[in-house]
Amino acid sequence: MDTNLIIALKSSDGESALSRIVSQFSAYVRTVLRNFSNGSLNADDLDELCSDVFFNLWLHRADLNENVGLKPYLSISAKNAVKNRLRAKKPPTEDVDELDFPSDLSIEKTAELNDMMRQLQIAFQTLSDSERELFLRYFFYGEKTADIARVMGLNENTARSKLSRVRGKLKDFLIKRGYDHV
Repeated sequence: MDTNLIIALKSSDGESALSRIVSQFSAYVRTVLRNFSNGSLNADDLDELCSDVFFNLWLHRADLNENVGLKPYLSISAKNAVKNRLRAKKPPTEDVDELDFPSDLSIEKTAELNDMMRQLQIAFQTLSDSERELFLRYFFYGEKTADIARVMGLNENTARSKLSRVRGKLKDFLIKRGYDHV
């Protein structure tokens, strides 16, 4: 787990920790950016977005949860960076369903989300190695099911079916613990 790096990032040694994090996670962030952009961004855009992800990490370092780790935060930040970049390239839409409305999270909602993340980590550990790999490749690395199937030696339909079952398992796990709105 990245607990020590997160603690160091929040401390007076934060700049040194950020440098270590950039060194350790740059390839991961670039992979997520490349996969979620589906090749629509050039190398300069990827470099810029990668820098933006680590800059955002620095800005929000006080909000990081030591128990969650850096990859989930970096993955979500990278996905959002790609969405924002691609959205900026698209003409504005008038379709209300496509608009993102900002939401302020209350302390209670933030605490509930943190608890749900802890429960999800527990649920994740109940999965087999191949189920975890499938889930991570799809949701965290943004790989397409066809690519995942090829790498894991599966039929594409089998990969999709297994991915659906994994999502169902995680959802059932959370529902049994009172998170019936997932």
